Amino acid sequence: MMRFGSIFVSTLFLSIHYGAILYVNSSLLGSFFELNVVSMLFLAGAVGNIILFLFAPQLIEMFGKRLLLLILLCLSLLSTLGLAFASTVSVIVFSFLAYSSFIFVIYYYLDIVLEELSTDTKTGEIRGIYLTIINIGIALGPLVTATLVEGPTLRPIYIAAALLLLPSILLALLSFKSKTPKWHGLHRYHSLLPFNLWWRTKGLRHATLAKLVLESFFGLMIIYVPVYLHSVIGFEWETLGIMFFIMLLPFVIFQWPVGELADRFIGEKELMIIGFLIMGAATFSMPYLGPVVILWTAILFLSRVGASLIEVTTESYFFKHVRAEDTRLISIFRLARPAGFIVGAVVGSLTLNLFSFEKIFFVLVVIIFFGLRESLSIRDTR
Repeated sequence: MMRFGSIFVSTLFLSIHYGAILYVNSSLLGSFFELNVVSMLFLAGAVGNIILFLFAPQLIEMFGKRLLLLILLCLSLLSTLGLAFASTVSVIVFSFLAYSSFIFVIYYYLDIVLEELSTDTKTGEIRGIYLTIINIGIALGPLVTATLVEGPTLRPIYIAAALLLLPSILLALLSFKSKTPKWHGLHRYHSLLPFNLWWRTKGLRHATLAKLVLESFFGLMIIYVPVYLHSVIGFEWETLGIMFFIMLLPFVIFQWPVGELADRFIGEKELMIIGFLIMGAATFSMPYLGPVVILWTAILFLSRVGASLIEVTTESYFFKHVRAEDTRLISIFRLARPAGFIVGAVVGSLTLNLFSFEKIFFVLVVIIFFGLRESLSIRDTR
């Protein structure tokens, strides 16, 4: 496990950085723009991320993974500082779009480096540790928010988030010395992603679409719930930081044991269905909650219990049905995250133009229903 140390440490700091600003971005943008414009900016950032994903094979061939990772980390640091000190519309737009385009691709390259170092007999264990480290980091991020927020200004949070990228940059500069083995076949002869093959392979399609619904849930929650809780319900950021930390704990607590449960006893299908039912029920109750911190914290926690079940079971199911060299299919699966942000931004913007703010939760329940349908269509592994 020692050879994974630099990747795990880099991932931890990157995830704390990401978690620190994840739920404040929409409020920062909201201080410059109307909420509809905020939605469009999230959409544009996700589109930029998808474009980088589609060109990732060519970029790897041109620059190599280590140099490309270093470049993206440095650009992310600069764009985070841009968000910290932005005082004009042009700077805030440029910084946010740049940051949104880079962040998920950084995780993608770390994913590839980890895969190169992994052996088939240890893949499940290593992936479990890696996912747990990501979730611990993201869960710790809101504590940074709660600790550093100073009244209405969010600048200290973004400065701290930028500094949190420095260990990842140093490790990318000094420790990452991976190379592309021949067996990996990293896109050298395949510049296009095999969407036709993916669509014909029903198990992979259902798992990816279930993942897309989950990422759409995350997108809507990340963009709109902080604004709703801060501006409509009236919670302060010191309170929201603690609430979001507790909300994210299920991803740390449940994913590893749930993965073991799916491997040994139940299988992914049943746990995925349970996850969608829990997440849907919790989301349906949100419009009826008043300004009660404990109640909101409990419901948000419950919604993430469901989300954590879905995340680990979709990951487990998908990777049980692909091989290490199927990197192009894995790329399609990873596209679900930025695509989910696009769905969340579009659906949220349309909903707010037609209905009152709290109706967005009912629309989200409808989206969750489609994920439940996909999970029911999966052929179980046990």
